[in-house]
Amino acid sequence: MISAIADNIISPLGMTTAANLEAVRSGKTALRNHDNVHGVKLQEPVVGSFFEELPCMDGYTSFETLLIKSVAAALSETHINAESDTCVFIISTTKGNIWSSPADSAKKVANYFGNKVSPIVVSTACTSGVSAQLAAWRMLTSGRYETAIVVGCDVQSEFIVSGFQSFKALSNELCRPFDVQRKGLNAGEAVATLILSNTRNGKWHLMGGSIHNDANHISGPSRTAEGSLRCLKDMLKLVDKTDLAMISVHGTGTLYNDEMESIAIHRAEMDEIPVSALKGYYGHTMGAAGLLETILTMHALDEGVILPSKGYETQGTTYRVNLSQDERESRGNSFIKLLSGFGGVNAAVAWTKAEVKEKNLTPDEYNKWKEKAAVTLTSSDNIKELYKAEIGNYPKFYKMDMLARLGFVGTELLLKRAGVEPEHEGTAIVMANYSASMKNDKDYEATIEDKNNYFPSPALFVYTLPNIVTGEVAIRHQVYGETAFYVLHSEDEMQQLIDVTGMKPSIKTIIAGWVECVSTDDYYAKLSLLKR
Repeated sequence: MISAIADNIISPLGMTTAANLEAVRSGKTALRNHDNVHGVKLQEPVVGSFFEELPCMDGYTSFETLLIKSVAAALSETHINAESDTCVFIISTTKGNIWSSPADSAKKVANYFGNKVSPIVVSTACTSGVSAQLAAWRMLTSGRYETAIVVGCDVQSEFIVSGFQSFKALSNELCRPFDVQRKGLNAGEAVATLILSNTRNGKWHLMGGSIHNDANHISGPSRTAEGSLRCLKDMLKLVDKTDLAMISVHGTGTLYNDEMESIAIHRAEMDEIPVSALKGYYGHTMGAAGLLETILTMHALDEGVILPSKGYETQGTTYRVNLSQDERESRGNSFIKLLSGFGGVNAAVAWTKAEVKEKNLTPDEYNKWKEKAAVTLTSSDNIKELYKAEIGNYPKFYKMDMLARLGFVGTELLLKRAGVEPEHEGTAIVMANYSASMKNDKDYEATIEDKNNYFPSPALFVYTLPNIVTGEVAIRHQVYGETAFYVLHSEDEMQQLIDVTGMKPSIKTIIAGWVECVSTDDYYAKLSLLKR
């Protein structure tokens, strides 16, 4: 049984979980008009939730400092020995420190607490905070560790804000999730920590989770909600629908996300389940969102209430979603947290306070895999020429960045050697690297650094998310299974993540790859096709 034993939220609304919950219940929002982000003048004003002053400890960036402060606050509620080799740090972030590897930041944070276990960075766009919870559940359920410290954070910058502005995704008003007048999302920043244990009991138990790609588009959700629908159906196998208090949705306030979520809830026959969307208080806090919203939901349900959805007034989606701008009494002992993001990824976790009777799989039961094919690509391989010679029938290749091309071509060669097509439902795509998307970050930065020649490119910005490579593969082969991207210090650290991915019985095939792209002339990939 995996239990939550401590937590913390630091945001512009408060420095503790309790302060944040009180602020939300009293209707406060941290969203304000800003013409700059932490002293950097913006080309266009933005509505966002930003810290007035970012903390910065000696030798650490603000991103790392926030992670440390939140983890320290959560640890103070426990008797956990963070130095133990049975404790693993899992960091959830979308961008981390731009232009440097989040793996380095993760190691600095873990080392600050005396922890020498290699930390895991989950970087799956907006779903990172939920995907990190699932990674922790797998690590703890498998018995590899006893404690997981899961912490999510992103610090806003001109880089991120300009990227969302290039997509015309930001609202110049307070966001209004699911409302007929919604115009887009607001940028937000926060840090949230959740400490999980398989040896200590807490009120809330993590039942597991699910990740599905919708195999539709790298920056647009499925019009039929294929990914989120599959996630919701998976969650109903973990918790009793009659005991479900609510669904905590993504609710970004954008036209397409909210419409997609309404379709998913309707198709899952969950229209009557109460729903809560919290972006009207915090904006979109990216890597922190899944954790922040999970923690607030837990504590609100402990107090017998469903938090209101600020900004919501009139239903604005095709299908009715059971939202309210007023606080409501809660019934039931379980809830689902749902998120979606660029790269076609959708993720959900299920939590319950009910008595849990679960059978943990042993490694012998879930780790029976055989390598069917392997491919290695190096800088001596001309990726474009390989595409022309070996594939040549997928024009989308030419719009991809180098990292996506590397993973795409490697996967195509892998499948060709194995003589198979991936299963639409039973395939997982798991990739990782050390540099994340640093090359693309530099390319995108070049589009905004000259204020007299300012042209933020949405085509470049979307590829500053490293998980886009898994989305490209999923779209190519219509894979609706799991897609995940991790940022790690070394290729060797990836094996444990491949191992525990197999804990989901429906996964029959894993496409696993280390895809490193330092520059257009310096890259390396090693991919394997594994069959159960």
